[in-house]
Amino acid sequence: MRHVIIASHHRFADGLKDTLEFIGGVQNMRAVCAYVDDTPLEDHVAEVFAEVGPEDEVLVLSDILQGSVNQAFVPYLGEHVFVVSGVNVACCLELALSADELTTAFIEEAIAQARQAMVLVNTYATDSDDEDE
Repeated sequence: MRHVIIASHHRFADGLKDTLEFIGGVQNMRAVCAYVDDTPLEDHVAEVFAEVGPEDEVLVLSDILQGSVNQAFVPYLGEHVFVVSGVNVACCLELALSADELTTAFIEEAIAQARQAMVLVNTYATDSDDEDE
């Protein structure tokens, strides 16, 4: 079984979860919103992993690489636990909708594709022959 956890400071995770459900029909995700109540972040993370079986895949999608939220998941890294930081919607869709087993190579390719999707539209060159919707 695959567990998809979106983790962030404040309520970004809730919004991203909602967006992934709306755009991609992604289901069975869990949002961890840190610092919105008095519960210590480590308790939220431990609660998530209490539901994970030893052979389950866990995909954690976090907001900021050096942030405390991302760092709270680092102790859980393992053969079937992947933490991807600095995510955007394109990256999350690619990873959360994948039916394939998660591998380091697959995740790195999804990250590379997501990076390519980030552009400054002001300077983005488009082909004038392309038709818009």
